[in-house]
Amino acid sequence: MLSEKIKSLRKTNNLTQEELADKLNVSRQAVTKWESGAGTPDIGNIQAIARLFGVSMDELLSDRKEVTYGNLSRTEFDVFGKADFNLNVGTAAGLDVTFSDQEKVIVEIHSDLPEETYPLAKVKLTEGKHVDLVLVEWADSKKHIDIRQDRALTKQDAKKHLFIRMILPASLARRVELEGDLVKLTLHDFTDDKHVEFDGRVDEVEIVRAKGHVELTGNLDMKILYDGTLSQLDVNQLHGVSNLYVVGGAELDIVSKGRGCNVVFDGYTPNKEASAHVELNGYKSELTVHKLG
Repeated sequence: MLSEKIKSLRKTNNLTQEELADKLNVSRQAVTKWESGAGTPDIGNIQAIARLFGVSMDELLSDRKEVTYGNLSRTEFDVFGKADFNLNVGTAAGLDVTFSDQEKVIVEIHSDLPEETYPLAKVKLTEGKHVDLVLVEWADSKKHIDIRQDRALTKQDAKKHLFIRMILPASLARRVELEGDLVKLTLHDFTDDKHVEFDGRVDEVEIVRAKGHVELTGNLDMKILYDGTLSQLDVNQLHGVSNLYVVGGAELDIVSKGRGCNVVFDGYTPNKEASAHVELNGYKSELTVHKLG
């Protein structure tokens, strides 16, 4: 979280809250609110913090978690021939999706929960016209594994403790459809053009070093961190109020095509001649585009 990163950077650089406030020309109370999560610095202050500590805006705003928990469930499936992928991951704190040159699907489940909970997080693969990969939180609804104070694994637990990483075969995946209830979705390092769709609930999305077309359809307001490498990004929402943070000075053509939808620009100027496009679709939704760096 941004609050934790600011606090960590301050302490690493041996600064008090008052000293940091002086360097940023803000009050100590403002720094206290930022570090406690009671307030959030505006874009100008975020830029100043990044410059002061020598970090990128991407690094400062990204909530990508480097999960190093000892417990790990790893499943591999060989894939024969090109296919569409339908991936339903249920509920999780984070889903990280990328591609590799291997002709297989690799799914890793990270967690800080006890190992005996892993029967509750199984991977099932079915093949036909499509490849359906389903991560099931409850292997058997009639059985419960006790976790901490005799509680069974719940969706709340999954949203705090389960992190999923998927590596898909670049040469065999034609179209990828993702579904889930997530805190964070990360799409990164697409080696060639891909068409990836997400439909579900997600608070934050990070898209970096990705090629092709990504569609985000959600019924929650989203925070999207984007480096502009896609040819097309679609944000599809009903009554949504979301924020798009553009990093690295990316040149984007950004338009609203939904009924009653509106795009607001906060320091970012779109380029109608750009080869990379962003569309806001849906109904009565608003997307605010922020310039970072």
